[in-house]
Amino acid sequence: MDLQLIRQSVGIDIAMNDFKVCYGYMTTKMDQELVAESSFENTVRGMEGFLAWLADFVHSAENLYFVMEATGVYHERLCHYLNNQGLNVSVMPSGRVKKYAQSLKQRSKTDLLDAKMLCNLGLERKLDLWVAPSQELLELKQMSRERGQLVKEQSALKCKLHALEHGFLDKSKVIKRLRERLQLLAVQIQEVEMEMRALIAKSHQLKRKVDQLTSIPGISLLSAVVVIGETLGFHGIKNAKQLTSYTGYDVVHRESGLYRGKTSISKRGNSHIRAMLHMPSMTAVRCNPTLKPFYERLKTKKSKPIIALVAVQRKLLCLMFTLWNTDTKYDADYQKKSAEALAPA
Repeated sequence: MDLQLIRQSVGIDIAMNDFKVCYGYMTTKMDQELVAESSFENTVRGMEGFLAWLADFVHSAENLYFVMEATGVYHERLCHYLNNQGLNVSVMPSGRVKKYAQSLKQRSKTDLLDAKMLCNLGLERKLDLWVAPSQELLELKQMSRERGQLVKEQSALKCKLHALEHGFLDKSKVIKRLRERLQLLAVQIQEVEMEMRALIAKSHQLKRKVDQLTSIPGISLLSAVVVIGETLGFHGIKNAKQLTSYTGYDVVHRESGLYRGKTSISKRGNSHIRAMLHMPSMTAVRCNPTLKPFYERLKTKKSKPIIALVAVQRKLLCLMFTLWNTDTKYDADYQKKSAEALAPA
């Protein structure tokens, strides 16, 4: 029977405390069969028991894929564990998994049914293998998220303090406590930023990459850190189209028959990057020699200036992606040089 198998798949649906699994295979006749299913604790001991259970059904790791959906942080431990064992792991974006599930006739939804669905997906579709990101990029992402949360809390407290200071009642004690909390937040934000700079300074390669991204007029160190951290160094992103979809900058058209809806970005992506790129885009339209004329030209064609500003954000993001991949710094005369090179002699 082993000679007839062209693909084996293990669908894994992960929760905080446990994960459900389903093993299946596809034969040379394109027949699919789901062989076994089970549940294990989301611990190292549970993962060891999972592989021991799977050994009763799988006699060869050839063409064997472990398929799971990206679920915040719950899937990370199992991903690293399987990857360290030299096994093929594929982490599917939730949007793609949702679309595949909608294509099935399955109406109910349980963890075990999701594991079976992921098993079928692994048998039918071409999979991109998951590669473990570096430790420094994971730390950078964690620091970026922590700083973002601290800044958000700081902004909320400042608004509350402003309201209390201009109110009628005497709330001096409350105001004093709020100011103390704001001072603490300011210190913590500064500490996180210092840790970010120290982490970047320790890695020669990461420092070079950050210098390349910050060479773009409008991109600060913190802007570059957020983009690098949230994408884990553009990990698994193959082209600009995939990047804009990941960050929610992909354009959505709504048309049907005579109906013409509004065209807008999907916003179904990483909101941290979109929030961070707002201020850099406002700086870029004033001082970036490439994006300033682009913004001015586009602004006259759009009903609202914010539409042109969002387009600048998307351009900035794609430019950062290009510089990261080509390992070069920003060149303001790049377009001019390219035009001269293509011009006939």
